[in-house]
Amino acid sequence: MRTTALLVRLLLELALFAGAGYAGWTLSDGGWRILFVILAPATVIAIWGTFLSPKARVTIPPSARVTLEALLFGGVSYLLWQAGAPTIGTALAVVWVLHRVVLALTAGAPSVLETGGTPR
Repeated sequence: MRTTALLVRLLLELALFAGAGYAGWTLSDGGWRILFVILAPATVIAIWGTFLSPKARVTIPPSARVTLEALLFGGVSYLLWQAGAPTIGTALAVVWVLHRVVLALTAGAPSVLETGGTPR
C-alpha cells in the first residue's frame, strides 16, 4: 500500500508542475506567456527540490513540510480554478489530501521505494 502511495506521490508532483505551467500559460498573454510557462513550474520545482524532495538540500520539520506542500498544492489548485479548470484544480487538491492521509496511515510500513531514512 505504501509503495502505491509513493507512486501516486510522484504522479501528484508531476501534476503539480504541469498545473503550474498550464496556469502560467492560460493566465498570461502576449510575450509574457513564454516567460510564465517556464517560470511557474520552475519555481515550484525549485521549492520542491530544495525543501520537499527525499534528497532536499534544506531539512525542515515534518509540520513545515506538510504546510509547504499544502501551500503549493493549494496555490496551484487555485490558479487552475482561475485558469478555467476548476475540476482539475479541485481534483489535484482532493487527491493530495487523500494521499497525505494514506501516507500518515502507512507510516513505518515497508516499501521497495524507500531505502532507510525516515519516511516522508
